[in-house]
Amino acid sequence: MDEPLYRNLISVCVMLLAAGAVLLVRRKVDPAKLRENNEFTGFTWTFVGLVYGVYLAFMVIVVWENFDHADTTATSEATHLSSLWRDAQMIPGGDRLQKQLVLYARSVVADDWPAMARGELGSAQTNVIYEDLWRTFYSLRPEGDPVHQAFYQEALRHLNDLGMERRMRLLSGSADLPLPMWLLLIAGGIGMVGFALAIGTPHRRLQIMLTVFVAGFLSYSILMVHALEEPFSGDIHVKPDAFQSVIDTFEHRAAPSQLPLK
Repeated sequence: MDEPLYRNLISVCVMLLAAGAVLLVRRKVDPAKLRENNEFTGFTWTFVGLVYGVYLAFMVIVVWENFDHADTTATSEATHLSSLWRDAQMIPGGDRLQKQLVLYARSVVADDWPAMARGELGSAQTNVIYEDLWRTFYSLRPEGDPVHQAFYQEALRHLNDLGMERRMRLLSGSADLPLPMWLLLIAGGIGMVGFALAIGTPHRRLQIMLTVFVAGFLSYSILMVHALEEPFSGDIHVKPDAFQSVIDTFEHRAAPSQLPLK
């Protein structure tokens, strides 16, 4: 589960294991013998650390771009929703469409977001409201007035864009990093700690401190990659603030007699 408590507990456990590993290695192997290979071990550790650092940065970029794309997509969908609501004002019968837009926006916040946090492709209830939104739009038939027809065409464009952004939002629920990439990330972190154990130093306390720091830093970094992989779940997630802002705007614009705001 992606929560701060679990991340902290896992990191602390890894740090304690690293401290215990230092004590065990120093008890089994004379540090003086390890110092004989410090030059080779240090060079190898530097090279592997450089490669691993680049790989870790690449993983962070991958999950962050997916996270940012999910946030941008949700904001774009809410923007099209707001524009569609305005266009509906100039279409005969558009008040029915506005009511449906309010229901959809509320359902996205109340139903879609919790469903995506559970790893689902949206809520069935929101999908029903979304389909009703299209049926309501199909029922509108502006005739004669070119202004009404122009707004109808513009509203259709926004509705199509909204549908596209909705689909992209539902499909951006996870970065879906391949298992081999995760194995390499975890194995590399373990290897980096192993190199710290293989360096011989006469100062036990210093080696414990540095090894524990490396273990804690790498473990928390890996857990952060996992947290960002699922942009709609956990404590670090995309929030429905854009939709909530649109709902607040709808409530401010509409008269109580027009839309079911309460």
